[in-house]
Amino acid sequence: MPDMSLPQLKVSNCRWLSVPGRGDVRGKLNFLEFDHQLGFTVRRLFWLHDIAPDQWRGRHGHRESHLVTLVMNGSCQVHLDDGRAKETVVLNDPGRALHIGPMVWHELDHFAPQTVILVIASTLYDESEYLRDYEAFKREAAAARGA
Repeated sequence: MPDMSLPQLKVSNCRWLSVPGRGDVRGKLNFLEFDHQLGFTVRRLFWLHDIAPDQWRGRHGHRESHLVTLVMNGSCQVHLDDGRAKETVVLNDPGRALHIGPMVWHELDHFAPQTVILVIASTLYDESEYLRDYEAFKREAAAARGA
C-alpha cells in the first residue's frame, strides 16, 4: 500500500518509499526489511561513490529490473522518464527511497561532494536487460504500453 504522506510521482512505475528509522542522542538508524515493502526479491546491491564533479550515472532503462535507490550521504538529482511523462526528483534523505520500475529511463546527476548512493536491484547484472539508446527505449516503452 502506498505511503500517502509521500508525494506521488507523475512517471509510471516509480514511487517513493518511506524508510523506517529511529534516532536518539547517539545518532540515527534507518533500515529496510526485504519483505512486501520492496515488492520484489533482492538479487543484487551496488553503490555509487567517489563520483567525479560534473559526472552523471544511469542514462538507461531496464526491461525487467526494479531498483530501489537510496542516498546514504549527500544528494543528487534523478531524472525519470517513462516515455510519456518526465520528472526530476532529488535524493537527499536517507529516510526516503525511490523505487524505479521497469521501462523507466533514469539519469542521476548534480552529485554533492561525498555523495553515496545505494541501489537495491531485483535482478542480477545482465547487459541485454539494459536499454542504453534513448530512441530504442522510447520505442520499447511505447510497445510495452500497447501504444
